[in-house]
Amino acid sequence: MRQTLFFIPHAFLGIPVLGFGWALGGLILIAIAMIVTLRKKQSLSSLLQDQGVVWAVAAAIILFLLPQIETRIPDGTPMGWPVGLPVRGYGVMLMLGVVSAMAIAMHRCKRAGISQESFFSLATWVIVAGLFGARLFYVVQKWSELDGQSLSQKIWSALKVTEGGLVVYGSVIGGLIAAVLWSRKNRAPLLAIADAITPAFFIGLAFGRVGCLLNGCCYGGICESNLPSIAFPAGSPAYIDQIRSGKLLGMVTDQPPSPISPQSVRVVRESTWAAQNGIASGQMLLSVDETAVDGPTPSEPLAPLVFEAEVKIDDRTYQVPSSEIPAQSIRVHPSQIYAAVSGAVLCLWTFLLGAIALRPGFVVGAGLVAYGVFRVMEEFIRVDEAGQFGTSLSIAQWISLAGIMLGAGLMIYSRRRAPLNHLVA
Repeated sequence: MRQTLFFIPHAFLGIPVLGFGWALGGLILIAIAMIVTLRKKQSLSSLLQDQGVVWAVAAAIILFLLPQIETRIPDGTPMGWPVGLPVRGYGVMLMLGVVSAMAIAMHRCKRAGISQESFFSLATWVIVAGLFGARLFYVVQKWSELDGQSLSQKIWSALKVTEGGLVVYGSVIGGLIAAVLWSRKNRAPLLAIADAITPAFFIGLAFGRVGCLLNGCCYGGICESNLPSIAFPAGSPAYIDQIRSGKLLGMVTDQPPSPISPQSVRVVRESTWAAQNGIASGQMLLSVDETAVDGPTPSEPLAPLVFEAEVKIDDRTYQVPSSEIPAQSIRVHPSQIYAAVSGAVLCLWTFLLGAIALRPGFVVGAGLVAYGVFRVMEEFIRVDEAGQFGTSLSIAQWISLAGIMLGAGLMIYSRRRAPLNHLVA
């Protein structure tokens, strides 16, 4: 896990990088160079009319938006010490996924007879709608867990896309809706287009899951066998989940915590930490609250977090010092790696399938079926989503089952269609 790869420093040679600093100066120099270069073809008023809004938006982002998302470390002052602009591993993988998906989709759409101009129009619709759908799905599903108390704070947290929080099926639904609307608007063959971009979606998924690994989200359950496993550092989602459930302290519980449901209190079984504190099997674990007591500093902004905890069992409260809390999580199933590998395999498979499946709709149908099966299996080793509709199946598994049925229907439908007169591969 590496949520932050590095920081773009707050200042260089004593001058801020963002705000009224180096980045704004560089933007102005680029704008001047472009004006000088293009003045031979366009007048200044024409250039400002064509590109003025773009430059103004870029300047506003540098001046007002990016300084707000710089990382600041508490140092006793109201604002804290500005470290710099964090470059997130998740955001980098997201960008690589989009670029790779664009390259594959462009190649396949060209083979399908779609012009480059039409492709970029389609790609814009699908990428924007896919990202919006993925984030919207996550925000709706995790609204209560977003950082912040007020509505404005929640909305600001919802806008932090590069820090994780994109749901695959949200992107699929958003992208499909955009592709349908674009196809109807441009009177283009929807199924042929869907076939062409299916491998691109899967390569984007593969990079996205590597981003999940770096971010620590979408983690698997505790691995109690000799299967491959991975441990996450202090502060990661898996680590925090294991502290709050008591598992990181050696306590095994039979139900998740629920302060508003007394019947859901958890039973403590004997463990090393419990034995040292005279806690016996059968006592009631009410809560575990963690507090960070050490971590990033102005001189070491990437230093690991260190936690202590307060544990409430029956009518007593226990203080757990940081020395008693492991620095890493209990090893869990590497669900993100499995998902990344399956995405890469599905990309290759659907890419090659396009060379032999000559009826429109077959590739996207087969992709939906295969991904649905993989995702149902993946969810059995993930523990970050609860069962829905009174079952143990997560919302992703329910959508996967619907996707499998839709994909099978498309495959059957495509077999009744006339073959394409060209290959899409």
